[in-house]
Amino acid sequence: MENAKRAVLVLGMHRSGTSALTRVVNLMGFRAPRTLMPANEGNADGYWESLVIVDLNERLLQACGGSWHSPGRLKAEPIEVARRSGLYDEMRRALSDEFGTAPHIVLKCPRISRLMGVYGPLLDEAGYRVTPLLAVRNPLEVAASLAKRDKFDLSRGLGIWLRYTLDSERATRGRPRAVVTFDGLLADWKGTMSRAEHQLAEPWPLLGAEPTDEISAALKPGLRHHRQGESRSRADRLSWRGFLARQAYDAMQRLAADPKDARAFRILDGIRLVYQSR
Repeated sequence: MENAKRAVLVLGMHRSGTSALTRVVNLMGFRAPRTLMPANEGNADGYWESLVIVDLNERLLQACGGSWHSPGRLKAEPIEVARRSGLYDEMRRALSDEFGTAPHIVLKCPRISRLMGVYGPLLDEAGYRVTPLLAVRNPLEVAASLAKRDKFDLSRGLGIWLRYTLDSERATRGRPRAVVTFDGLLADWKGTMSRAEHQLAEPWPLLGAEPTDEISAALKPGLRHHRQGESRSRADRLSWRGFLARQAYDAMQRLAADPKDARAFRILDGIRLVYQSR
């Protein structure tokens, strides 16, 4: 009998609508962690992620030679570092403490996009069936948001977007998953989540039920502070990263429509080879 426990993993780059998507999943019947990161001026409606798990993930990234804003490859395999350092056991305990015995959970921390090699085994050991949702937003909008919040130049922001997007896509390929675009979520959350439900072949317990008004309120227009046109040349002019990011964004939009799009896989694999060599 298939395990009834289910963990929805919300992956994707910071500033890509991961918080809004996590709240939607939470309102559709999936428990959020106990120790939530408080809302602040960067996200007035809350982040819907665990302070404890965020700290552990950043510690692991740093132990691997990186950080949340590193555009380059990690210098060591996270699973090996986690097991050797004892972080793996800390992460296992944190998942238990944050979610208890809840059968349906939603776990979000953008850093997990780079740490699926650790979270896959952790959640498997805890008895969860993992269903990833990959949140994707126009990379120019993400880079503009990072420029305002963190003072990163646009090229660096695009590089970080590429790293998270490429890593999360490759790490979840082959699993039942769905790509959710920020534009689609804001324009038609119910249609977007219905499509994800079909692609995952997994029901959302409360889709279309009581929380409809609350979900609509959570997706108010003010969530979008940066809007970019679809000019292809603007990203290309920024840097070689801009060109690659635009190509990767196009491919991810194809996967949002069809998670098995072979052309999208070829494009992303080609971009990954180029980006890894830089």
